[in-house]
Amino acid sequence: MVLRRLVSLLLDGAATSSHPRAEAAAAAHAAAAKSGHTADVFLSNQLIASYAGSGRLADARRVFDEMPRRNAVSWSALISGCARAGRPELALELLARMDGAMRRNEHVYASVARSCAALRALAAGAQVHADAVKSGFLGASFVPNSIVSMYMKCGCFDEGYKVFRTLAEPNVVSFNAVISGLAASSWPERGLEVFRLMKLRGLRPDMFSYTAVLGICSDLKDPYTGAMLHSVAIKMGLDVTAFVGNVILDMYSRYATIAEAEQVFSSVQEKDAVTWNTFIAAHSRRGAHMEALMLLKDMVDTKVCPDNFTFSSALAACAELSLIRHGKQVHGHLIRSREDPDVAVGNAIIGMYAKCGHMVSAARVFDRMRSRNLLSWNTLISGYSRQGHAKEAIDTFERMKEEGIAPDSVTFTGVLAACNHAGLVSQGMDYFSSMSATYGVPPRAEHVSCLVDLLGRAGRLEEAEDLVQASAFRDDHVVLGSLLSASRVHGDTRVGERVAGRLLAVGPATGSPYVLLSQLHASGGRWDGAAEAWRMLKGRAANRDAGCSTVGVG
Repeated sequence: MVLRRLVSLLLDGAATSSHPRAEAAAAAHAAAAKSGHTADVFLSNQLIASYAGSGRLADARRVFDEMPRRNAVSWSALISGCARAGRPELALELLARMDGAMRRNEHVYASVARSCAALRALAAGAQVHADAVKSGFLGASFVPNSIVSMYMKCGCFDEGYKVFRTLAEPNVVSFNAVISGLAASSWPERGLEVFRLMKLRGLRPDMFSYTAVLGICSDLKDPYTGAMLHSVAIKMGLDVTAFVGNVILDMYSRYATIAEAEQVFSSVQEKDAVTWNTFIAAHSRRGAHMEALMLLKDMVDTKVCPDNFTFSSALAACAELSLIRHGKQVHGHLIRSREDPDVAVGNAIIGMYAKCGHMVSAARVFDRMRSRNLLSWNTLISGYSRQGHAKEAIDTFERMKEEGIAPDSVTFTGVLAACNHAGLVSQGMDYFSSMSATYGVPPRAEHVSCLVDLLGRAGRLEEAEDLVQASAFRDDHVVLGSLLSASRVHGDTRVGERVAGRLLAVGPATGSPYVLLSQLHASGGRWDGAAEAWRMLKGRAANRDAGCSTVGVG
């Protein structure tokens, strides 16, 4: 009895003392072992709960496995610990091992329901629901709340709402589970209705409630309702917290001015990485890439650690501005701070070097990546293609196939563009034919346009015209524009006029087709036709957009 009291006090005090809870558990465990009390069920349960609560699941499992006798609390403590520690599969494994004669308590049902939600294990979750009904544990509010959340996260919104409606006195957690689930459904507006119902019942929404409904407003592109909710959040003092403030900031960054988003950003007192990332993304979305990079510097200066999203955003900004010097600085910071960057970050580094024209560096990063995905290959192939390195792009594609990576639509866009740059007509046609025949990738307008341009450059205009007629994009202005451009280059007025007639009937988005038609007529000495094309251009008030490019020096 004395030892029980000692261990209980030690474990209870660990939660409020400055000593880590795991160290207190280890000390108590040692004391129990030294005095020969490890078989005591009460002490073992305390140790399991303490070890699991501090994240030391292996130690908790060891105590559990060494127990000669276990009770419902033993199982409940370990199952709950696994669920809280992010090991839902272990929680379900323990439930399967639990003796049928052992009565499961409400904590077991709630923990297992949360584990099923995390694993999206709908069948197992439905079985837990049925067992909880038979055992009479739906009366404990946290059990049905967990079951509602499980159904919602598994995409069974109707089932989750049915369970919710059976609750005699749903609490804030019950409403939050439904609202959050509906936010991810096809009926997010119903989440706003449930939120209003919660307020009508006299319940006070918490930070989780406002985070869910503000997210719904952002998804529904309803900043008016979002602004009203924002004003209520200000009165409650929730807007200064990163948890709620980040969602408000995301909404304003999408649908308001950057000045309004900056006001929200400034109001968040304890800014975390998500706060900074959201504000950085807001600037990048508006093309203010240099400001986004300056925000990254401010973020580091305030001792907030950048994450993968931060680095990816910064590298994308460098790529858009062609600032290789800044991109190298970000890359260097990553090398110093991270041994093995995330695949998404690695892809962003490749993309940055490729857009800045440094394909040797892009290839070096690609080769050093421990793991790659389809985007990694596509980024390198597209980079080679844009920089005119057709052979390297095709070699990378062949290497990709050898490694068993199935190409997608983006892959073929890069490969066909490479064939186009190099004038590889036969190879380009073979790749185009293999898209649907070998890989099940249906050609899109950009693929047809690329092959039309390839055939057009080779002077095979009638083949190109037949290809357009046989495709699903015979009226696409980009595809027709490519064929008209090729006709103008080769002075083929017969094909050019047919294509121009169709293109003008479709209604071109720019004035380029009129200019091409005028040049086509002029090249054949048909000045009346050229003058008519110019009159049509002026009549439609179509303007040619001025092109521009940027490059960083130094």
